[in-house]
Amino acid sequence: MPTDPPNALPTAVASLDFSVPAETVWNYRLDFANLPEYNPDVSAVQQVRAAEPDGEGGVHGPGARYAFRLTDARDPGSSHPVELWGVEVERPTLVAAGMSGGNDAYEEFVVRPLDGGGCEATLTLWVTLPDGLPEDTLAAAAAGSLAQITKEMRLMKEVLEGRAAR
Repeated sequence: MPTDPPNALPTAVASLDFSVPAETVWNYRLDFANLPEYNPDVSAVQQVRAAEPDGEGGVHGPGARYAFRLTDARDPGSSHPVELWGVEVERPTLVAAGMSGGNDAYEEFVVRPLDGGGCEATLTLWVTLPDGLPEDTLAAAAAGSLAQITKEMRLMKEVLEGRAAR
C-alpha cells in the first residue's frame, strides 16, 4: 500500500487555474467524501476511519480512510472497491493520498495561490502497474490516467467556481 511517491516518473500530471482561493480548493480536495461531485466514476464513498481531529487537516488528515466504488473502464456497467487514505497534508498547499483497488496508486494535490487571487492546482498521479507490460499497454494506461485526472480537475473547478458564483 503506497504511502510515498514511487521512485519513478509520475504516470500523469494535470494543472488548472481556479478563480477561488487556495484554501477553498484545498479544503474541498481534502475531504474525499466530495469525490463523486467531481469524479463521475466514483460512487458510494464512505469515510471508514477518521484522522485525529486535532491534527493537520482534522478528521480528513493523515490516517483518514475512505472506501468507495470505482467504475471499471474495462468492463462497462461494473465497478470495483477502492480504499483511499490520507498520507500527508499541509494547509493550504498539499493533500497526498494512497489508494489500493484495481491498481495501487499515490497522488499529490498541490495548491499554489496566484497573485491577484485564485490559485493553481496540480494533481500528480503515480499508478503502480505490473512489471513486464508491453509499451503500448503502459502508454494506454498513462493516457487513460491523464484523461481521468484532467476530467477531475475540470469538474472540480466547475463545482467550486459554480458555488462561488451563487
